[in-house]
Order: sequence, then C-alpha cells, then structure tokens
Amino acid sequence: MRLLRPRDARRPAMTRPAAAIAAAAAAVFTALVTLDVLIGGPLRHLDGQTFAGGLPPRTGARHWFWRTVVNGGQYWLVGGLAALAALLAAWRRRDAWLPVRAALWLAATELAVRAGQLATARTPPRTGHDLLFQDGYLSYPSGHAANAAACLPVIALLTGAGRAWTIAAHALAIGVAAATVALGYHWPTDALAGWALGVLSAALARLIIPGRRRDRAAEDPPAP
Repeated sequence: MRLLRPRDARRPAMTRPAAAIAAAAAAVFTALVTLDVLIGGPLRHLDGQTFAGGLPPRTGARHWFWRTVVNGGQYWLVGGLAALAALLAAWRRRDAWLPVRAALWLAATELAVRAGQLATARTPPRTGHDLLFQDGYLSYPSGHAANAAACLPVIALLTGAGRAWTIAAHALAIGVAAATVALGYHWPTDALAGWALGVLSAALARLIIPGRRRDRAAEDPPAP
C-alpha cells in the first residue's frame, strides 16, 4: 500500500547545485552592471534618459502605491522578519546554530551593500547629476532592492512557504526594485545591481541556511 504524502510536506524550492548556479549567475550579472556604470556604458546612458524630464511627482495615487511597495525593502523590516523567521525555525527544529548562521548572513549582506555604495559613491537622481566617487552619496547599488531580493525569499525558505508564496516573495522583490526607480530614489542601474546582489545573497543563504525539512513520512519510499 502506497503511503500518501501529507498535505503540508514540501520539497525544497531549490537544490544546492541550483543555488550555486543561481549565485554564480547573479554575481556575473552584478559585475557586468557595475562595469557598465563605471565605464559609462549603454545602461548608464539609459539612466540619464530615464529622468531627462525631471523626477516623478511626489503626490497622487501612483506615488503612494510605490511608496507602499518600496517598504518591502526596508532593512529593519525585512531584516527583522528574516531574523524572527530564523528564530522560529530554530525553535521548531531544535537547531541552536540556525540563528547564528542567519545573523552572519544578514550582516554579510548589509556589509556587501554598504561596501558597494561606499566604493562607488554615486549621486542619486535627486541631485540632478550622475557622478561617481562623490563623498557623502550612497546611491549604487540600491539598498532597498538588495534587501528585498535577499530577505523575502529567505523568509519564505525559513517558514516553509509553498510555491505560490515563494513566487510572491520574488515578485515583491522585483516590485521593490521597480519602486526605487518609479519614485526617483535611484537610477535604474542602481536598482538592477541591488536586485542582483540580493539574488546572489539569497542563493548563498540556501547553501548555508537549511529550509524547512520535509515530513519523515513524505521521504519514506512507497511500500510494495
């Protein structure tokens, strides 16, 4: 008699080899966007065209819609939820090291974003100029886009979210990246690089932070 799989049993959303491939692809994409920004390539040229007519208005339904979406990249919010999800997962699994790994991952993600911002010191669109290596400016890459793309999928991973919720987490991360441009906070390449850096971080998290384990009954081979 074949055992039925429990309804809440879930297969891992991504295998370790797939996570490694995703991390490598995201790293290459981030490097290419960064190179384009540094040498003034076609993507950076499009940055200037995006706000050639000025910044978007900061009133109206459109503005407030994107203002709501962009909150999905607030580090204190999504980082805090990721830490809470790690603590809950650790308690359920009796894994005392899981919060430690999650904390180190969160810190490394934030350090990577800040390092990129400090190294490029790019001016944001609100200045009216697209300049690099200007003290006091931290536009590249977008921290909101990176935080959303990193933390939202990891929250789904730690909580054992199903496919639909995991897809929604990735969609919201893309929405946050789009919101930073729609609001005039960042250049498009800032958002692209931030999103790619977040994807890289989320893929690396899958290599060091285990997802929710499947039910034992779901793993047993079917009876003859």
